[in-house]
Amino acid sequence: MCGDAHCCSFSRHKKRFTIMARQHFQELPLLHGEYEFLAERGWLEQFGEHEHRVVDLPLPDGRTVRAESVVSRRAGCACNHATRPVVCRLYPLLPVFASDGKLVGVEDFGVFEVLERIEQLEPACAIREIPVPQLAVCLEFCAVLASSPLWLFQLAAYRMTKAHVASGIAQDKAKTGKDAFKLFEWGFLRGNLIRRPELAQHLAGLADAFSQRWGPGFELP
Repeated sequence: MCGDAHCCSFSRHKKRFTIMARQHFQELPLLHGEYEFLAERGWLEQFGEHEHRVVDLPLPDGRTVRAESVVSRRAGCACNHATRPVVCRLYPLLPVFASDGKLVGVEDFGVFEVLERIEQLEPACAIREIPVPQLAVCLEFCAVLASSPLWLFQLAAYRMTKAHVASGIAQDKAKTGKDAFKLFEWGFLRGNLIRRPELAQHLAGLADAFSQRWGPGFELP
């Protein structure tokens, strides 16, 4: 609705990259079951030729945290407005829930916004106000997300992972003085943005908290 469609290209962010900007692609995180939901309704066609990416992170106790995404190289927006996935309905705001599903706040959705803050840049996508009708829709949507302990866990795990990546970038910038976007790009290309053992420990603690809160109602896939 902003008229800029920034979230469909991130062009202002990607101008700061050297290699990643050469190819157009968008990777959209998915909730558990969302890919199958889109497939059942024939809505995967909107992504064109795409990859269903599944990454498993083993936890120290034998459990596994799974992250799913769809990677599209479709020109312009990766999806159609009426059938867009959850991430595109939420962006640029990420709802923050307590483990019991209570909505406690919102924060920036993506890591790019965190990089902006590290570099002390004006936000490319700034929310000044939310129209009242849209606020009601947002709250209704959040209620749906809060209905599933697994979805709540995935959102919390995403927040934890984003903070983990941002912390590493901030530390590297403090040591080297290099641009945060450049540090992110090279970390992404080298596959070392995430310190897997450290993140796995944090996610295991998060999973324990959800297991204590939800009991049999929460189980990692």
